[in-house]
Amino acid sequence: MTEQATPLIHMERITKHFGGIQALSEVDFHLNASEIVGLVGDNGAGKSTLIKVLSGVYSPNEGSIYINGKKVRFEGPRHAKELGIETVHQDRGLVPGFQVAANLFLGREKTRFGLLRLRYMDQLARESVESLGIEMQSFRAPVMNMSGGQQQTVAVARALSANPKVVILDEPTAALAIKEVGKVLDVMRRLREHGVAVVFISHVLPEILLVTDRIVVLRRGQKVGDLMTRDSDQDLVVKLMIGTEVVGCAG
Repeated sequence: MTEQATPLIHMERITKHFGGIQALSEVDFHLNASEIVGLVGDNGAGKSTLIKVLSGVYSPNEGSIYINGKKVRFEGPRHAKELGIETVHQDRGLVPGFQVAANLFLGREKTRFGLLRLRYMDQLARESVESLGIEMQSFRAPVMNMSGGQQQTVAVARALSANPKVVILDEPTAALAIKEVGKVLDVMRRLREHGVAVVFISHVLPEILLVTDRIVVLRRGQKVGDLMTRDSDQDLVVKLMIGTEVVGCAG
């Protein structure tokens, strides 16, 4: 396999079970740099389990994970982060009463001579958020006073501050107004422009079809579809999610 053809992430024959419950069965999943991949499936399809394997929360019972062609075995979520995989969970994980910079640098504050560099952190926070194309009236307001879309941007900016190769977005548009959904989708496009690979998990298929390059469909712990978005439509994706079709699952 040439360097150009090597995926950024390659998960091969991933199997995970919890006692007698088979959550994943020999699932292959790959992700290229500067690519947005939608991960879809009905409840219980295995999406969360697959992402927890990719982010180091779970170890697979069988299968292998490769980053840039090199086999890795995550020792936990922190190890996955060190290897460039960041996850933005649905609850965003922000501290509501903290300002933007305090949330971005929580646990890794910038200091000099033992003192917090507040202005410097504010400047970095502003640059990080603005690089995603989002304007905020105040960076000093607590994030609990911000809109859902702005909070989502802060969560993504925090993930980006670690210079990741991959950002996993778990239902990032849930409970957002239509206007804010558009901004979050624009943030994903900005990530792609910056060379970051994005895994977009959502139940909202029109959003998946609007922003992704490729769609991976899981059903009952198995991969049943791996489609180029340009060749897909909502009816096909729904049939894969609930039916018996299996499309484009080699590799």
